[in-house]
Amino acid sequence: MPDPLDMLKERLVRAGVRPSSASRYVAELRDHLDDLAAEEMAAGLDPVAARRRALARLGGVDDLAAPMIADRRFQSRAATIPWAVFLLVPVLIQLAAVAATAFLLAAFTSPGAVPPWFGAAAMAARNAPGSVVPVLTAWAIAAIALRQRCRPAWSLLGIGTVACLGAMLHLAVTVPAAGRPGAIAVGVALPAAAHLLALLGLAAAPLLLVKAKARP
Repeated sequence: MPDPLDMLKERLVRAGVRPSSASRYVAELRDHLDDLAAEEMAAGLDPVAARRRALARLGGVDDLAAPMIADRRFQSRAATIPWAVFLLVPVLIQLAAVAATAFLLAAFTSPGAVPPWFGAAAMAARNAPGSVVPVLTAWAIAAIALRQRCRPAWSLLGIGTVACLGAMLHLAVTVPAAGRPGAIAVGVALPAAAHLLALLGLAAAPLLLVKAKARP
């Protein structure tokens, strides 16, 4: 028989309650349930009957879930402002990553001595905003959506947006040489189909894996 308190926690999270708040609430109810069961056993019931009676005294899943769901203080940001969690913040993270990369590289693009590692660092930095950052950001979106049992619309929109933005952003770096300054250029262009499809596949991988695992 399924544990009613496990069912309660799932109900709360799916209704938008923060997982941490749901876990804390269920833990408190478990302690209370143990106390009620102990009272029933002290009254002469066997453990199975005592737990059944204690569950009846505690209340049904719907009754226990209602006050938590109704109290907005326990609602997660993903439930109350999904457009910010799944779309606005990820886009700002990507733009901030591009700006930070360009700023850090700019410190080494003046004429003169160039660190021996700069060429490799510039290559990695050039690829990060369009490949690494969007994939990691999309995985973070998927992790939040899966943990908080969010409806897929906003999370899928966010994953698609960060993948498209990653495929459109381009960071060009010219390594400085003697008598020639380096250059950094940030541009936006139509995404290459292969790059976009690769990003979408990698970005959506966590959701696809979880869906495949959930199949009987």
